[in-house]
Amino acid sequence: MHRFRLVTTAGLEPAVVVELSRLGLPSGATGRGYVYCDATAEDGVRLVLSIRSASRVILELAQGLPNEKDALVGALCDLPWEEWIPPRTPWAVRATGRSPELRHSSYAAQINKDAIRDRFRARGRECPPIDLEAPRLLVDLRIDRRAASIGLDLGGGSLHERGTGRKVEAPIREHVAAGLALLAEPRPDEPIVDPLCGSGTLIAEAAAIALGLPAGRRLERTALPRLALFRRLPLGEIARALCARAVPEHAPFLAFDHLESATRVTRMSLDRLGLSSQIRVATCALDKLETTHWGQRGLIISNPPWGLRLSAQDASRAWRGLGSLARRLPGWKLALLSGERGITRELGLKADRRYPVRVGGVDARWLLYTMRQRA
Repeated sequence: MHRFRLVTTAGLEPAVVVELSRLGLPSGATGRGYVYCDATAEDGVRLVLSIRSASRVILELAQGLPNEKDALVGALCDLPWEEWIPPRTPWAVRATGRSPELRHSSYAAQINKDAIRDRFRARGRECPPIDLEAPRLLVDLRIDRRAASIGLDLGGGSLHERGTGRKVEAPIREHVAAGLALLAEPRPDEPIVDPLCGSGTLIAEAAAIALGLPAGRRLERTALPRLALFRRLPLGEIARALCARAVPEHAPFLAFDHLESATRVTRMSLDRLGLSSQIRVATCALDKLETTHWGQRGLIISNPPWGLRLSAQDASRAWRGLGSLARRLPGWKLALLSGERGITRELGLKADRRYPVRVGGVDARWLLYTMRQRA
């Protein structure tokens, strides 16, 4: 068994726990922005290729290391880096966190690099080259007030990208959208509707999660083929098996926006994700939506304007419109992201659950509502 640390946005740790359960894997200790999972190397491969709500998957190499400079350098020099970093493989160090003595991540990363090079030099071996711009292997150093841990970033960088090539202003990151969607519990047998879809990220992740689709990452872009622990596994077979999963029958998944430019971006993104046949996209104003055939149960999921970038008047109108729409759908669930506390009053509803989450540098809240059946 090996220990994996799944890194996510602060506040979305419960979503990672939910997704691990859906993947049939146990979740361990949880901290701010991470969840541990003890699993086999083969399960680790599936994690890297499949998981949606994590931005990084770290293979932990050592935990409980000292967080003072001299002691940490000694501990790092004692680790068998020659077994973990393959020859001629460009590498770099990513450091996060701080301790009373190690207050700057760049300094912590530098002493980590020096310790690795000293280890190779002490054994008369050539140290693989450091490449800060395009490393093929990323060493992950995490420091807190109690201890430090060291690992290898298996994804080859942040896992939030899905290959859509979208270029829009202030988009929500894919792993954040996936985490939010997991907390809203989308189902394949109930409609999912985003009436303010923007670039389509939230509805895409919600639909993929409802259908049980993996993230579909390309194996060659990860660090897995370069590491001895995973090279012995049938990596190609594992990746093909994940991609070969059939898409189940499902209820309608619908995306709307009043801007043609937004629905155009959504269609392009869905096409690149292979979801264009699963989600119907249409240009329609919020107050013009026809809900007659949507069914008795379903999920409205959206990231409405907060009034921070767009006008406060437009944001207020959007939230009032969502409130009116939700009241027309008794029995439905409503999941909305708000980065401005005052704007939620325009909805006129009381949330059943609230999840604080850090989104784009803003302390936001993921709000879940249940529309009660009329008496």
